[in-house]
Amino acid sequence: MATPSLKLTLLTIFTILLVKGFSSEEHEQQQRPCGSVDGLAVLLGCQNFLLKDGPKVPPSGDCCKAVEEIGMNCTCKIITKDIEAILSMEKLVFVAQSCGQPLAPGTQCGSYTVPPA
Repeated sequence: MATPSLKLTLLTIFTILLVKGFSSEEHEQQQRPCGSVDGLAVLLGCQNFLLKDGPKVPPSGDCCKAVEEIGMNCTCKIITKDIEAILSMEKLVFVAQSCGQPLAPGTQCGSYTVPPA
């Protein structure tokens, strides 16, 4: 069962994404093939591997399944500064690599740019 702090973190991420999705849904539908909350599945399925606190650990099979099905490009498009305050973008890059879906150097995830390999 999730701890109270993890539940709060997940609720915060979900709220941020909903607000972002509703405020720019029409614009996003015209510019990208991702659904308005496609990247949410990756963030929620991998939250234990993305939180800023703690070491980098290899992601679970369920996390990698979400990464493979949704793709990290959709996830990167929904990253906001509020999400970056909670989740580690370095861990996001690590998770993508570990799941066989590496992000290309120069890819933008929120304000974070994936560094050269």
